[in-house]
Amino acid sequence: MDNSYIIREAVPDDAEKMISYLNQVNGESDNMLYGKDEFTVPIEGVKRKLAMTKESENSIILIALEDGQIIARAELDGYYPARIRHRAQFSISVRKDCWNRGIGTEMLKEIIEQAREMKLRVIELEVISENTRGINLYHKMGFVDIGIYKDYFYVNGVFKDAVVMQKII
Repeated sequence: MDNSYIIREAVPDDAEKMISYLNQVNGESDNMLYGKDEFTVPIEGVKRKLAMTKESENSIILIALEDGQIIARAELDGYYPARIRHRAQFSISVRKDCWNRGIGTEMLKEIIEQAREMKLRVIELEVISENTRGINLYHKMGFVDIGIYKDYFYVNGVFKDAVVMQKII
């Protein structure tokens, strides 16, 4: 493992760095929900989201920091209704200049550990079907394909499918 970064829970004071990070990574890959500079949530909205997530029993946002800058982000967003509260939606991103360092693997390991501590049972995600790096990581970490979401993404004028995956923990 690369020890030049730390992984910790995001807090409201990370909001400004989070916005900068998201606008950067969104422009580095077509695998993201947003395109470059499309993340336009005001800083107060991001602070509120981070505060609410920190107080949640079944959600968490982790960040990887290197030299004071966010280089990766992972989120478990748990559902509220009692009948599905055992499930959480997962998302992750890593700054492109930090790919191939094992950061995504370490972040996902930590997310799975956090999910266990929160007594979650199912982690689920959707990933653009062309993101073979991400799909391979998820398979390596025990996720299984459960379906295809047709035309889930619309990127550069083209509809793209998503692979729907889950891990039972």
